[in-house]
Amino acid sequence: MDTITDIKSQRRDKNRVNVFMDGQFAFSLSYNQAQFLTVGQELSSVEMANLLESDNVEKAYEKALGFISHRPRSVLEVSNRLKKYGIDSKVAEEVISRLKEKNVLNDTDFALLWVENRSTFRPRGKLLLRKELLSKGISDNDIEIALSEVEESADARQLAYSKLSKYNDLTLDSLRQRIWSLLSRNGFDYSIVNDVVTEIVQLKLEGED
Repeated sequence: MDTITDIKSQRRDKNRVNVFMDGQFAFSLSYNQAQFLTVGQELSSVEMANLLESDNVEKAYEKALGFISHRPRSVLEVSNRLKKYGIDSKVAEEVISRLKEKNVLNDTDFALLWVENRSTFRPRGKLLLRKELLSKGISDNDIEIALSEVEESADARQLAYSKLSKYNDLTLDSLRQRIWSLLSRNGFDYSIVNDVVTEIVQLKLEGED
């Protein structure tokens, strides 16, 4: 058994402390992990190992929260980022489990928000949305739930009409090709592309009368 002889706050990070055992620096811990330690307390090697393991989970958890703070993330995205940080798989699993319990990570919510944001800012067809969500590790069931909220025809029209001002000087054939290419490239279904292109060309013809 070794005895804690001092506990000092770190200068660079006030949320962490350095623990000294028998007069020598032994390890550092987060303040939360160290708050139950006292000078004079004896620790076995097993107790120290458990403290360090808990601290590793805490550090990984904070890294994950920092990653999520920029935008919502899927479980796969967080898992891959923790792996990139070099975090042990067992620790990563514990962190992800904790994030799920707190509903910080929820793939169903992530998928719904993803398609909502796409619809608002960068409309996509269901084909491309499915591909994007699959790349984020979203399950087929969660993808179906999210895609059921998509109004694909409305999104296709929104995207097409937002670009019309750029196509004012095009011939009808060129306009048709541009809109068709735009919608197809963004994953919209053939029948929807055809309907929107037909509608826009008809409006163009009526405007020329």
